[in-house]
Amino acid sequence: MEIRWFRSHTSDVVHLYQEQQELPGRQMEAFRNRTKLVKDYIAYGSVILQLHSVVPSDEGTYGCRFLSNNFSGEALWELEVAGLGSDPHLSLEGFKEGGIQLRLRSSGWYPKPKAQWRDHQGQCLPPEFEAIVWDAQGLFSLETSVVVREGAFSNVSLSIQNLLLNQKKEFVVQIADVFSPGASPWKGAFVGALAALLAVLAGLALGVLQQRRRCQEKLKKEAEKREGERGQGTLHPPPEVPTRSTVNPRLWTR
Repeated sequence: MEIRWFRSHTSDVVHLYQEQQELPGRQMEAFRNRTKLVKDYIAYGSVILQLHSVVPSDEGTYGCRFLSNNFSGEALWELEVAGLGSDPHLSLEGFKEGGIQLRLRSSGWYPKPKAQWRDHQGQCLPPEFEAIVWDAQGLFSLETSVVVREGAFSNVSLSIQNLLLNQKKEFVVQIADVFSPGASPWKGAFVGALAALLAVLAGLALGVLQQRRRCQEKLKKEAEKREGERGQGTLHPPPEVPTRSTVNPRLWTR
């Protein structure tokens, strides 16, 4: 009995089972140590081949051929590979062209993903920049940015879709009007009030420093005055301390 798993041609061996043993030496190099044959139901005419560490290059046509003394059969099918990428890294780049620039990066997608920015009303926002490139593993990395202008603030969403899986990842960014680069009346009043508050705080700090300096000078003058008075006075010997023999013994009892 022989069970042969192969790529487009039977000579391109993915996994080979002959005479009740597996022959890894006959495998294609790309599939070494990545396949496992499940023979639990082989008596019922069912075998399973598990393929691990799937990469985009595994995509394509595969076949399985079964040969025995009294039966033979072959089946072909198409293997599709799909990858749902990683959660994106979103960053706020700053003000640009009268709006706020948002940038998003995500990797690990296959096949090529489709990205779409939308404003809070669900209207599409054209990307300012978009690049989709292959990485070393054959997966796709996405980088896209958009400039959100005043009037479109609030909720900005980005969806990245895998068309093969018909699945997508969607993220919502909330932007407050306080980040708007345009001028507004309340913003001018806020800036003016902030400047006035800073001026008051600066004046208070200067007054405290001046008061502390005057106190230090006053204390210094008083210390110098006391030193001068000590130098001009007469030194008197300290009073004699009575010895124990001259003190009333009652004072020494506890």
